[in-house]
Amino acid sequence: MRIVGRRGMGALACVLACGPPDRAPGDAEVRTIAASVDSATRSFEQAQRARDPERVIAHLAPDFYMYGDGVRSDYAAVVAAMRRSFPTTRHVEPGFTDVQVKVLGRDAAVVSLRFRDSIMTASGDVLQWRGATTLVWERRRGEWRLTYADADHYPVEPD
Repeated sequence: MRIVGRRGMGALACVLACGPPDRAPGDAEVRTIAASVDSATRSFEQAQRARDPERVIAHLAPDFYMYGDGVRSDYAAVVAAMRRSFPTTRHVEPGFTDVQVKVLGRDAAVVSLRFRDSIMTASGDVLQWRGATTLVWERRRGEWRLTYADADHYPVEPD
């Protein structure tokens, strides 16, 4: 007795290999994911504050890119800029506020936040900006990595 013909074997193999579709994460899992992404965002901020380019870079996926003030930069350009600029600063104060995490799935989330950056250069000049940022995080091999960012910088007017 033949249950499945030759043509049906391929379809059956696909159905068995694919398995049931993933269910959407429940409320508790969404809260856990959101907390994990928030923690990754805070770690990213702390790495900037420490002026440690390698710790900042460790948060980026190899295919990361961003738009900063309308200019697209790929991973290599962002990494080069960090390695070049961090050693020339005395102090970096990235102030992230209003951090909002939107969980898109088990392995993806979007973060929006406001920032107010204050950077003291080696010569003692203080540069300040404010603005908003959007970050896209993806979980890869169990670690959250930034795959995309968009940031607009506006000068902070002196009081």
